Amino acid sequence: MNLIRIVLFIGVLNIVVSAQYNQLEQNKCIIPRILQGSWFSWETGKPTQTVIDATKMSKRGICVTMSHHGDEYSFVFKERSGDCYHCVRTIIRTLNVFEKVEGPCVSIPQGTEPSVENVCKGIKDDRQLVTLFNENFVPINCRSSLEGVWHFTYQNRFRFTGVCNKPDARIQSCQTAGTQFLIQNQKFNVTYQQCEGMEGTFTGIVEYSCLGDWFVGKNHYFAVANTKESRKDEKYRCFLKNRDDDLYIGVSITAECNTLKTPENSPERLKLTPVKAEYVEPGCTLPQNFSGEWVNTANIDADVSISETHINETYYPDRARYRRTIYVCRERRDNRIMMARLTVDGCQKDYVCFDFQPRHHNIIRYRKGLAVIKDDFSTVCSWVQFKNAESWKYDLFLAKNPVPVRCPVAGKFNFTQRGEHPFRTRILGGVTLSPRPNIHCKQNISDLSVCDTDQKEMAVDENYCLSVDHLGRPVDIYSKSKIIFKFLY
Repeated sequence: MNLIRIVLFIGVLNIVVSAQYNQLEQNKCIIPRILQGSWFSWETGKPTQTVIDATKMSKRGICVTMSHHGDEYSFVFKERSGDCYHCVRTIIRTLNVFEKVEGPCVSIPQGTEPSVENVCKGIKDDRQLVTLFNENFVPINCRSSLEGVWHFTYQNRFRFTGVCNKPDARIQSCQTAGTQFLIQNQKFNVTYQQCEGMEGTFTGIVEYSCLGDWFVGKNHYFAVANTKESRKDEKYRCFLKNRDDDLYIGVSITAECNTLKTPENSPERLKLTPVKAEYVEPGCTLPQNFSGEWVNTANIDADVSISETHINETYYPDRARYRRTIYVCRERRDNRIMMARLTVDGCQKDYVCFDFQPRHHNIIRYRKGLAVIKDDFSTVCSWVQFKNAESWKYDLFLAKNPVPVRCPVAGKFNFTQRGEHPFRTRILGGVTLSPRPNIHCKQNISDLSVCDTDQKEMAVDENYCLSVDHLGRPVDIYSKSKIIFKFLY
């Protein structure tokens, strides 16, 4: 008998639950699982806890209807005690963070459907977003948020004036490849140093767990949680970088991201300078005639400085940013040189093989193999690490301050052009200010001349006037439009 009652009770319970979910599905009001849980936020100057489950939101009521577009959701909640409705719009940023904007509790005329359009029409698009952090967060790998080792200077507009600059101030966010402890790749350390005479500065290490990152235009936000902090209002923070100048970082001093508009105008600002993560002992030397300053045409015309054991390469993705890579000579056999590669703003050390050809005047030709993690010449410099067939080609280091060499040909030549983009010369410095006389040329040719005494320059003029005056001098003395080339190879 008891067994029959239990079976009947379970059957009725399933029917009730099924009916509730059917009603929710009809109302389109099942809150996504990613938004469910306990969340912390800083709203109107006060710490706030929000609890969300599949059907309701604390202090807002039961979900009546919803709509969504991508990661943006709009919910309508009805209060239990009153006949008014809340509109809450959310934007999912990461697994641990979402932002919301909401309006006051509004009443709608009788007979009007409490739809998203009717309840949410009073919310403006320029309202300030509130950031909510998951209290039961799951740490995320930090590589997309912040990776590398930097020295930093910092200033806090609300605690002290001026900039605190100490040589031991460090940010270290390094990945440990292949580690079985994933938490090592999900946090980073900020080492602060106290500056004398500046109240508000301190000495200490702050360890953050990464909660994920997102982009708004060119602004790169990422959220963190202080692993050693128990106070919730001090636990969560936001960081802001800008893709145009990512050597400045803005930091919030409260658990909110809406105070970060630009890195320069943030409550706390950090200026980063990349530092080398580790030292590698050289094991060989480069050819002596390689030393000097060069330009790598294969990497956005990067600046290259070569010493006896190191190659320092600095390239500029744009005007405000730079990236530097250091190569250390480890082992050399014939033309192949195995080098350890250290990226200054990164933590990973790997090995690359260069196949150098002997220097010829102002040019060094080379091929670069694939990067591997193993410190073994037979593996790193195996011929399979280099591109073959159609991809077999040599890149160039050009001397930054080249010395011209003697041209193997000399004389004056006429040339004909074919193709979609013919070579065109220009008037150096632009057109003269005074009116140019009307010069009549009987014949114009495309001219290539190597006529200087040292035979080290080649002049090219695609519209050269052959006419001369009665003394044998060129008639067109105004159009100095030829381009001078110096021979480097």
